[in-house]
Amino acid sequence: MDRESELLRAGRFDEAIAHAVRRTQGTPQAPEAWLALAQAQLAARRPEAALAASDAGLTAAPGDAPLLCAKAGVLRSLSRVDEATALYRQVLTREPDHFDAGFGVTLLAVEAGDWAGAETWLRRLAAAHPGRPDLQWLGARAAVGLGDLDRARGDLIQLSRDPRLAPDQRADVLLLLGEALDGLGRAREAFAAAAEGKTIQRRLYAERAAGREGAAERFARLAAWFAAADPAPWRTAPAPPRTVEDPAAHLFLVGFPRSGTTLLEQALAGHPQVVSLEEAPTLAAAHAEFLGSAEGLARLAVLSESEAQPWRARYWAEVAAHGLDPAGRVFLDKAPAGTEDLPLVAKLFPKARVLFAIRDPRDVVLSCLRQNFQMNALTYAFTDLASAAQAYAGCMALAEVYRTVLPVDLHEVRHEALLDDFAGGLAKICQAIGLAFDPAMADPAATARRRTVRTPSAPQVRAGLNRQGVGRWRSYAPGLAPVLPILDPWVRRLGYEV
Repeated sequence: MDRESELLRAGRFDEAIAHAVRRTQGTPQAPEAWLALAQAQLAARRPEAALAASDAGLTAAPGDAPLLCAKAGVLRSLSRVDEATALYRQVLTREPDHFDAGFGVTLLAVEAGDWAGAETWLRRLAAAHPGRPDLQWLGARAAVGLGDLDRARGDLIQLSRDPRLAPDQRADVLLLLGEALDGLGRAREAFAAAAEGKTIQRRLYAERAAGREGAAERFARLAAWFAAADPAPWRTAPAPPRTVEDPAAHLFLVGFPRSGTTLLEQALAGHPQVVSLEEAPTLAAAHAEFLGSAEGLARLAVLSESEAQPWRARYWAEVAAHGLDPAGRVFLDKAPAGTEDLPLVAKLFPKARVLFAIRDPRDVVLSCLRQNFQMNALTYAFTDLASAAQAYAGCMALAEVYRTVLPVDLHEVRHEALLDDFAGGLAKICQAIGLAFDPAMADPAATARRRTVRTPSAPQVRAGLNRQGVGRWRSYAPGLAPVLPILDPWVRRLGYEV
């Protein structure tokens, strides 16, 4: 095992990156040095830096298969699926049995719900690369997707004991085991498996999280700033000039992760006039510029048109990078974690409408614990039940403060009510956002099967409308008991049964 891999296994991401940087400086023409740097940057959840390292390595070694696969992995993490697929296919054209490329194509097939394609690739990879634990995990993930839960449970229990697993792999195995156990109705065991997997992730990323602002702390800081702010500067915003490239309407879908945003997005994306983007970092640069400090917030409050225009341009460039052209159509930017970015929406896109997803707080927090997310400042909070509950409460409190200050056109969508009357609920949403109802919207499962949906909710949405997730928290009530006092105020405030 090389030094970078040892450091990554220990969660020492900055040291791994520094070590890899020294390698690239010492041997700038060596593709393996750039590969180590790209892998370290991606493991530290720095995708743009990982892309830059991959491209630098490919400049030194054009066509290098490991580097092409590394770049594809970064693009996949950014939901740029078509570009990732093309790179994997490029490698497989030259090297049909290349493991990383085959694994990447198979993983994309699993994420797309293409079970037949996934099974074909799994058999092919197993024949060429027998006994690999990562391949066994992917096979179990396909089994869960196909509903073969007993097989998945047995395979994952056996795999969880494999000494070859790195910590991040062991966490992945345990979280997937929790999913299989949940499907089998074994809630107590499912909770234990998920909690153990998240504990591993928390340890692994603890060094990176140390000294950084946590999600709940960030929400509290923003809420305190806006509670004390003069609302007058926020009542106006620079109006962008209309161009032929503009969408007919602009929507943001926010709330909190696991609040039903995927179902709603797929329903809206079924409309022929809607272009939808799933969880892309469209406002990440502006967030870093303005929301990280009181000084940045003060500048945002009085942003001029000349100052706003470059940030809008960056936003639309990010949209274009995902292969979308929303000109003349309704553009939906789905950002479940985007509630904190509403000041940016108010200032950069004052005519945009906001859909705010709401779901029973207990189901939301339980799902945040049970699901496996790409790691960032918010999802790190989901590695601990209490932190997840505090982040939820902080986000909802922040949303309440925002609504007293920001002039956003906001429409609440309650997940459970939408499931109770899907067509009627969609008709009300369409009325609120100025969109004519289309019958295709009533079949989100068909839409999801046509599109690439990479969120944890994808399998449920592809399976069609159901209420299996409603009140799921009751089966997990003993495990949730420590955080119910944190959530109960929001359960009551949002009108859910205590």
